[in-house]
Amino acid sequence: MDRYNALHPRQSPNLRKAIADAMENDQILFGCCIGVPSEEICKVIAATNVDFVFIDAEHTPFSPTLMAGMVHTVKMYSGGRMIPVVRVPSHAHEWVGWALDAGAGGVIIPHTETAEQVRASIAAARFPPHGHRSFPPFALLPGAQQAAPEGKTWMDVASEHCAVIPQIESGLGVQNLEEMMQIEGVDAIMIGPMDLGMDLGGDPERLAEAMERIESLARKYRKPLVGFAPEHLIVDKFKAGYRIMANLADTWILQSGIDAGYKKGRDILENYQKEQRQGLPN
Repeated sequence: MDRYNALHPRQSPNLRKAIADAMENDQILFGCCIGVPSEEICKVIAATNVDFVFIDAEHTPFSPTLMAGMVHTVKMYSGGRMIPVVRVPSHAHEWVGWALDAGAGGVIIPHTETAEQVRASIAAARFPPHGHRSFPPFALLPGAQQAAPEGKTWMDVASEHCAVIPQIESGLGVQNLEEMMQIEGVDAIMIGPMDLGMDLGGDPERLAEAMERIESLARKYRKPLVGFAPEHLIVDKFKAGYRIMANLADTWILQSGIDAGYKKGRDILENYQKEQRQGLPN
């Protein structure tokens, strides 16, 4: 994944190219969701081999400063191998700017329902003339941090690299999805099946119909899908057009790992005590 890096680690890696390559080559970018608001956990995950980390600032109360620090930590401790992606908590342009100024490779925009919202999110992620992202005077210092290929500025590079991923999680979003998918600058579409199912009244048939429409439109417009995928669904999701999958999450790993270790310890002790009762040698 380090081939998608910019010329300086403070700049955003080229997630747009990574997504396009995964789509072109029928591959999946596998990642881990970070829900624990901690730079320390970022250091641990950065030591693994996942392609990206998905920092969830929507469902965990991150401060902008902590979120930026987590982005920096992932990039530094992975040596640039891992691309940080931030799910921002709202459509507010400042959160998009904060995430990208920190060096994230892209942003996920939750609860997207209209084409107007999509265009506003893309504009917030692109510098003029492609958008209205504000120049960040304190993000990248003059010199090496602003390095760019000849004929370009680091801001040109940022606009080329930073991915915008609207998240669909309502009936209205599904209704307007075809128009959204045709907007230039939409790099992928994330699906929130839990919120979508609730918005559709908890009706499994309506949810299945909505998912089929989403996947059909993704095939029609060759738009990669993003989502969570437990191990037993990875192949099905791949067939449905998912090319960016978070099949791991820090909280899930902690819980399952601790439970597995606890159970193993109990089993070892119980087996030993059983052997002792049966008079077996140590």
